[in-house]
Amino acid sequence: MPRDLQGRYWAHGNFHSRVVTRMSTANHPRARGTTRFSPTPYPSSDSIIARMDADDDYWYHDTGADLHPRDFIFQARIQTARRLSQRAVRFPSRDLVLERLLEEGTFDREAPELRSHSEEYAMAHSSAMVNRLLMRIETLESQVCNLFVFVAFPLVNSCCPRFVRLERGLRP
Repeated sequence: MPRDLQGRYWAHGNFHSRVVTRMSTANHPRARGTTRFSPTPYPSSDSIIARMDADDDYWYHDTGADLHPRDFIFQARIQTARRLSQRAVRFPSRDLVLERLLEEGTFDREAPELRSHSEEYAMAHSSAMVNRLLMRIETLESQVCNLFVFVAFPLVNSCCPRFVRLERGLRP
C-alpha cells in the first residue's frame, strides 16, 4: 500500500493523485480499551496503514477496536480508498456521481480549498458508511445473480449480467 514518510496514504488506480492523512495529532499513551496496568501501545499512522496492507480481505473487516474515534475514521478512509480503486476495475459501468461523492468524502482537500477538520470528519464518516452499504448491496446482487444463474441455467457455466430480470417462464 503506498505511503510516504509523513504517514499519508494514497490509493492505486484512478485516485493515485489524492491522499488520506491522519486527522488526529494526539499521541495516546495506550490503545483504546486497555488499562494503565495492562497497556497496549497505541498504533502509529504507519502501523494503521500496514494493517490495511494485507493481501487477503481481512483488512476490510478490521474493526479498529484499539483505535480512538478520529483514528478509526482514518482507518475507515483507507479502507474506503482501497475499495474505491478496486471498484473502478471491477465495475466499469459504475455510478460515477456516487464515486465522485465518495471520493470527495474520503480524500483530503486539495488547494485552493481550505481544510476544515470538522467538515472532513463528518464527510469521511458519511463516505465510510455509504461505502459499507454499497459493499453490502454489491454482495447481495452477486448472491442473487448466482442463484438466478443456478436456477435458470443449472448446467451452463455462463457469465451473469449485473442486473437480471426474472421472467415468468424461468421461475422454478
